[in-house]
Amino acid sequence: MTQATITPPTKRIEYIDALRGFTMILVVLYHAALYCIDVPNYHIYLQQIRMPMFFLISGFVMYKTEVVWNLNYIFNFLKKKFVVQILSTLVFFTLFAHIKGWDFISGITESPTKYGYWFTYALFIYYIFYAGIRYIFRKHEDFIIICIAAVFYIINWPPFFTNIPLSGSVKVALGIEQWFYFCFFLLGTLLKKHFDGAQYLLDKWQTLLVCILAYFLLNIYHDVLPSGGPLGVLFGFIKSISGIIIVFAFFRKKQALFTKEKVLGRSLQYIGKRTLDIYLLHYLFLPPWLSKVAIVFREYPMPSIEFVFSLIIALIVIAFCLLISNVIRLSPTLAHWLFGVKKNTSS
Repeated sequence: MTQATITPPTKRIEYIDALRGFTMILVVLYHAALYCIDVPNYHIYLQQIRMPMFFLISGFVMYKTEVVWNLNYIFNFLKKKFVVQILSTLVFFTLFAHIKGWDFISGITESPTKYGYWFTYALFIYYIFYAGIRYIFRKHEDFIIICIAAVFYIINWPPFFTNIPLSGSVKVALGIEQWFYFCFFLLGTLLKKHFDGAQYLLDKWQTLLVCILAYFLLNIYHDVLPSGGPLGVLFGFIKSISGIIIVFAFFRKKQALFTKEKVLGRSLQYIGKRTLDIYLLHYLFLPPWLSKVAIVFREYPMPSIEFVFSLIIALIVIAFCLLISNVIRLSPTLAHWLFGVKKNTSS
């Protein structure tokens, strides 16, 4: 079998940007189904892939071989990320809570999802964790990272989570319920570090076959397989990682479709480079009144029609977010403080 051309991981990879754009569409698609037509039940397969893929790509994009994680670099790195992940999110979180008439403090200490704005907050915590790992462990780095990834994945297993010696509000404030996604972030950094070897495996048809069988068989027979306990945790991880590999392999093998020369590739890449803007803005434009129009879906479930309807809403919302984003980015100051655009550079 002819292998696809290996792209040096030090350069921006077009199909990775397109994959990030695709994942952002899945996020808005799910929120459109959940908040606009209140029928997210058909998203069970997407849920296993969507956020794990997002965090894996985040780790992939962040990793740089040449970086030395000393205290000076860590300080400057976290200072830059604080503006993007915390201050920007805080502005939109406050605006959204005000529009909805929801309590600000409750959103932090009682809402595990931070009214939806948990992703960037969790990602900043992951940056802190990762910086600490790279600073402390200088030897056997890959093995240490794999072990830590495993620990974080099982942190939400009830026997562990309930025994964490913190109050419920503190657990919510720290976002501990989302810490298990850190394992996918770590795996993303390892994927980038060993990209040549990973691409070789992705080009093997045996790899894809195993992942397809694992993903679909575990989902087909989910009702007779353990959903809790160690096996349930393991099966959940296999579903997510096999699903990620399937999607990643598809984008890699079909990367010619996702170049800037193609409309599809150009569109997905553009969305992929504006994921932060879309994530922060899209909650403001999801039309909840559609739930009254879409009551027919709850009375007469039609998964395929529900999916198309949700997708149309998601694409319209994304288009509107991109429009607002471009207007905001006309101001270099607003672009910097709201979307983390570097000062004195074009957006």
